[in-house]
Amino acid sequence: MIHFSKNRLVRSSEQAKRGFTLTEIAIVLGVIGLILGSIWVAAAAVYNNMRVSTATRGLLAITQAVRSLYATSSTVSTNADMTTIPFTTVAAGAQTTYPQSGVFDADMVIAAGGNYSVQGPWTNGSVNIVAAKSLATADSFAIEFDNVPQAACIQMLISVTGTARDPGLYAVQAGAAGALVIAAGGNATGTQTAFPLDAATARGQCANALNNVAFQFKLKG
Repeated sequence: MIHFSKNRLVRSSEQAKRGFTLTEIAIVLGVIGLILGSIWVAAAAVYNNMRVSTATRGLLAITQAVRSLYATSSTVSTNADMTTIPFTTVAAGAQTTYPQSGVFDADMVIAAGGNYSVQGPWTNGSVNIVAAKSLATADSFAIEFDNVPQAACIQMLISVTGTARDPGLYAVQAGAAGALVIAAGGNATGTQTAFPLDAATARGQCANALNNVAFQFKLKG
């Protein structure tokens, strides 16, 4: 026969009512914090990769659309340059040729009062197109993404200049957000970029927390 003492039953009841100590709660909260932090980091990386993929696909689509627009021409019109930086709001006087001609996906274009802005994948990040020179004439064009985070800038440069790059890709250049890095006239050096770019070279170009990154393509790819 098993006997239970009154004192033992009282102690068990008191222990059941005592609950968790502050130390135990702190340990549990710490573990939960670590789990949530890991999930947040992983989600941020996935979200960044999605935006890079969206930008890369958009870049190729815009490139082909511009070439189709100039299918019967050997030069790019400087009168169509989208030179307003940052192009994050619908602004009077902004060039409307490319937004109106269907070069951009409809969900990228914001229109109001006859004026347009083109929103890229990143917050307050615009997309711009300017005529550029790779030879003696404006026979190329540059597509530029504004406000690109450093990690995304590096990934874009490596991806776009890799072995599967567009055969008409002529030059790439990155710089601080807020100003065109390839304006009318072509890239700063006037020479073709050596492809593909390795990680160290891409990191050297994407030197800022937020960058403008531009890709110059020959009109006849």
